[in-house]
Amino acid sequence: MDGLDPLMLARIQFAANISFHILFPTITIALGWALLGFKIAYNRSGDEAWMDAYRLWVKIFALSFAMGVVSGITMSFQFGTNWPGYMERVGNVAGPLLAYEVLTAFFLEAVFLGIMLFGFRRVPGWLHTLATLLVAAGTTLSAFWIIALNSWMQTPAGYEIRGDVVHAADWWAIIFNPSMPYRLAHMLLASALTVSFLIAGMSAWRWLRDGGGEGVRRTLKAAIYAAALLIPVQIFVGDQHGLNTLEHQPQKVAAMEANWETRPHVPLVLFAIPDSAARTNHVEIAIPSGASLILKHRADGVVPGLNDYRDNHPPVGPLFWGFRIMVGLGVLMLALSWLSAWTIRRRGVEGLPRWLARTLVAMTFSGWLATLAGWYVTEIGRQPWLVSGVLRTADAVGPVGPGMVAGSLALYLTVYAVLLTAYIAVLYRLARLGKAAPQGKPMFPIPGAADATAAAQEKPA
Repeated sequence: MDGLDPLMLARIQFAANISFHILFPTITIALGWALLGFKIAYNRSGDEAWMDAYRLWVKIFALSFAMGVVSGITMSFQFGTNWPGYMERVGNVAGPLLAYEVLTAFFLEAVFLGIMLFGFRRVPGWLHTLATLLVAAGTTLSAFWIIALNSWMQTPAGYEIRGDVVHAADWWAIIFNPSMPYRLAHMLLASALTVSFLIAGMSAWRWLRDGGGEGVRRTLKAAIYAAALLIPVQIFVGDQHGLNTLEHQPQKVAAMEANWETRPHVPLVLFAIPDSAARTNHVEIAIPSGASLILKHRADGVVPGLNDYRDNHPPVGPLFWGFRIMVGLGVLMLALSWLSAWTIRRRGVEGLPRWLARTLVAMTFSGWLATLAGWYVTEIGRQPWLVSGVLRTADAVGPVGPGMVAGSLALYLTVYAVLLTAYIAVLYRLARLGKAAPQGKPMFPIPGAADATAAAQEKPA
């Protein structure tokens, strides 16, 4: 164990924790709004098919919310155990932003989540709809504060350093730092696409299995249409985010493109094997002047290269491949959602070819993969800095021995593998059960509740 690098082990452990944690907020952020859409559709039409969809997906929301809370607590412990230098140096900025997230978003979700889960047919319809709205707003507000902090770490602003400690000088500049709007929009759209393909994939699986009910067909159609509309927007936002990154973190973009020399007419590398030791690419397949056209909007645009930054740039391999996985999945999402939407538009859900439905099932968790790939590009691309230009990663790691970190890392990975397997199994069990409760029964029965209350008819809000 003595030969292991404690810094790298600590980074891997935090990456494992945040990789597991981010899966669940990525679902709850957008799923809350999807539930609101289902509820409003029910309120307007009185069609029980929409309520069947709500009953199923609110259970998945509750499960995902619980998993996110538990994994978030575990992750936060590591600020003290593995990265004490982080809070010692920038805690005056990071601490309040994390506190705002708890005091606003988490409390909002926690207060109204009970009404959302247990209040159907126990509270007036308008109150249940309002609770769903406020829970959805809470998940988005939570994302706002977390992205504000993460963006500040990427492009810090509004601070001053006194005695080697960072202090807030302008909270508006800290929160709305140069990259924050782009990162927030990119993350919210990533969540929406993740949920769209999750709902479409599980609905297609149920449809293939036994035809499902009308609620299954409604959600399948709605999810595909949502994905078809959102993926072009995400491509545009991603392009704007890339231009912002080029302005503020050019070395990250250079690593993503495996571009070594600053020059005009930089090709867009589709495939290569980057060689950091030789500072070149092998087996390169590229489109001439493609990177210059995308990044500078002109063929002779000058794009910065990694050789300008010596050793002060992120590792090339993870960024190069992570970016291509994210973009490749995005292109696949675009093609699949448009083809499915076009088919449903012409033939209806019943006319969807089985091979296309099976492809949707295969893409059920594609949003997770794309989000993780993009998150790795973002976080690894900040290296060797923890807070760009302010705090190096190596200066924040704690004195915990490599044996302790390696042991706890192995334990984390084992537990997370078991939990993730169980989570996915429960999702498919819920989908297989179909209607979550007969009409007139509560979604989450409470033992001892009055039958008269449980049977009360809800009027649409």
